[in-house]
Amino acid sequence: MGNRTIAIISSLDTKGEAVEYLKDFISKKGFVPISVDVGYGSPVTIPADITVDDIARAVGSSAERVRALKDRREMIEVMKKGATAKLKELYGAGKLHGVLALGGMSNTSLAADIMQELPFSVPKLLMSTGASMPGSNRFFGPTGLTMMHSPIDIGALNSLLRVQLNRAAAAICGMVENEIPFSHLGREKPMVAICTYGYTEKCSHYLAEALNKKYETVNFHASGAAEVTMEKLIEDGLFSGVIDLVPSSITNALYGGGRTSWDRRLEVAGEKGIPQVVAPAGVHTFSRTGVTEDVLVPQLKGRKYSFMDAQRCTVYLTVEEVADVASVYARKLNKAKGPTKLLVPMRGWISIEKDSYDAEIIKVFVEVMRKELKPEIELREIDANIDDPAFAQAVVAAFIEVMS
Repeated sequence: MGNRTIAIISSLDTKGEAVEYLKDFISKKGFVPISVDVGYGSPVTIPADITVDDIARAVGSSAERVRALKDRREMIEVMKKGATAKLKELYGAGKLHGVLALGGMSNTSLAADIMQELPFSVPKLLMSTGASMPGSNRFFGPTGLTMMHSPIDIGALNSLLRVQLNRAAAAICGMVENEIPFSHLGREKPMVAICTYGYTEKCSHYLAEALNKKYETVNFHASGAAEVTMEKLIEDGLFSGVIDLVPSSITNALYGGGRTSWDRRLEVAGEKGIPQVVAPAGVHTFSRTGVTEDVLVPQLKGRKYSFMDAQRCTVYLTVEEVADVASVYARKLNKAKGPTKLLVPMRGWISIEKDSYDAEIIKVFVEVMRKELKPEIELREIDANIDDPAFAQAVVAAFIEVMS
């Protein structure tokens, strides 16, 4: 374990004692700790292994210039880009095996941004006094960050803070020590990514049963961040094939829904040439969460909607809007360099539509797709609801074709 490195991100002008305590603990566990100073205020209380000047130079600046900046947001941006560059440099050299960050809200926000730029294969733990505050879920990101709440302020050492620091250091050491190397994944069976959610649950379950003799299927919930994780891992070459049942975070982004991912959604597998089968689950809807029916309905201006529970609502697009979004999906799919098939269930795109699907919406979507998709992408109309066994069987057949 002596050659495995754990980076500690914090501000050494105010958190130096805590970082020194962590370094001592991690060293005793047999790992190599590296302190990364992302502070830009007063002089440090302990020497940093990666200094503010090192970080600033990584993006063509210096500590003096960073501290002279009047806009705090500019300072933070320099520190974020520079620290990310330094940690990626370590990772590329095989010298980064885990990351631990600690601090209050400012340090938490900065460290989370840095961590989100590192590969999923690097264990990440963020100990924060702000973990319980509203909106802290935004820190998690798509690369496997674990957050630990500290009710004890992180400053000068005291008995209770030592308890928290021990827990954090032991946790990241345990993560690194027991990490399964990514080079071992997919050795027994090729791995297949499936994007799914509650409205396609039966379909994805059938797919796993049908494919798991030959492939290892990995499901990602279409909640936004998980979709980015899926596509970053596709980009890293982890998956041999993709079944994208629910690309509808694109619609959510266009109409202000709650399940948004990133601007490269539905493009990565195509650009990599990975074989893929795509379905339009939820493409004609967007999600609203945390809003009661009494508050939401006046905002909908006559739209059709369906509440999953008291706080989650599925809102439907109009026929004209579906025609518009179809063009967006076609442009993204047309970037595909590998075998790609689009399967459209003609009796509803989510499970609750079995008796109430809008045939006009489906017809318009298919017309736009047939007009705008490049000839290499086959579109198949399947006479079933997306959660019917017949549709899942059609997806399996199409997937076997693209994989061959």
